[in-house]
Amino acid sequence: MTAADAHVRPAPDPRTTDEPTEPEPIRLDGRRPGRRRRATALVAGGALALLAAGVVAWRSGDDDGPSTGSADEPATTTAEVTVRDLEERTELDGTLGYGDTSQLALSAQGTVTWLPPEGSVVDRGQAVAEVDDRVVPLLFGDRPLWRELGSGVEDGPDVELVEANLVALGVVTADELTVDQEWTSATTDALEEWQEALGLEETGRLAPGAVAVQPGAVRVAAYVAELGGQAGGPILEVAGTTRQVTVDLEATRQGMVAVGQTVDVELPDGTVVPGTVAAVGTVAETPEGSENDPTADTTPTIEVTVSLDDPASAGALDQAPVTVSVVTSAAQGVTAVPADALLALAEGGYAVERPVAGGGTELVPVEIGAFADGWVQVTGDLAEGDDVVVPE
Repeated sequence: MTAADAHVRPAPDPRTTDEPTEPEPIRLDGRRPGRRRRATALVAGGALALLAAGVVAWRSGDDDGPSTGSADEPATTTAEVTVRDLEERTELDGTLGYGDTSQLALSAQGTVTWLPPEGSVVDRGQAVAEVDDRVVPLLFGDRPLWRELGSGVEDGPDVELVEANLVALGVVTADELTVDQEWTSATTDALEEWQEALGLEETGRLAPGAVAVQPGAVRVAAYVAELGGQAGGPILEVAGTTRQVTVDLEATRQGMVAVGQTVDVELPDGTVVPGTVAAVGTVAETPEGSENDPTADTTPTIEVTVSLDDPASAGALDQAPVTVSVVTSAAQGVTAVPADALLALAEGGYAVERPVAGGGTELVPVEIGAFADGWVQVTGDLAEGDDVVVPE
């Protein structure tokens, strides 16, 4: 079938029963190239849904070959058919920081005499505060201490927590102290040695308020207590120590991401760094305060956490807006043409215009597939290296 024999007309708009007037053709990237004799598929963002809705441009009149670039029609050129990977991406708004914060509380009674600087990291054995000029160190564990520990105490998981930390801090070796739920004389000796190193009274006993317990190292986000205030209760807002990105994703789009999926993160300066989806929330939440604000967005969201492959690549940024680019569909090693090479045929379907030997062109019917970056997957009588007609 030659271009002169083909009948190509405007595709009707499904939103009206009247025959539409000819709209201006729009290329894949949204630009309006002006009137031309080629029919170009109108695709916004590379979405097949718009094609299915019949939103296409047209070919007006008959044509035996590429345009010569007259005043009435823009010039055309050719592009090669290629085999490539096509990836369609969605961009999501995110925040670069250290994750959610929580409050660190002490059960010690007394006056707060020192707090670590905001933004600093407190690791195992380091002080989270000083109360009455006594150091309150951080231990790692999954539960706070709830009773005084020392010689004669009943077995329990809190005993094991203290012994595990004494070994991890290097106060004693695992050969010298068996980490279990039993308090022994070796436990007392190790505790006294640690108290001496901290400049504390060597009692061999440990009250709940003498230490703070967290799952791991913490970063001081803000003060809750004030110097000179009372220590009992929350004293610090703390967060994790690893820089990460959080995205409040519409709950209906949860299937767009999965744990372990690779993404690109664009930083405020335009730098793009790789990341990986670390967690996808399962409980949808309505934005805080939206119930009292009739103008607020009440769309339920889930929290998605993205870890950076190289956290140091984000520099010192905190609470910075970033863009997370997610691959939502991909086609590997497919035959593709520029999207504006597509023609919408009057009888339905699509074609591309291919130059023929001796001048002129022929129409090659194609079936379309994935869209990405201005290219579209096509299936038909085309081979890699063939030329197709496109607007200049």
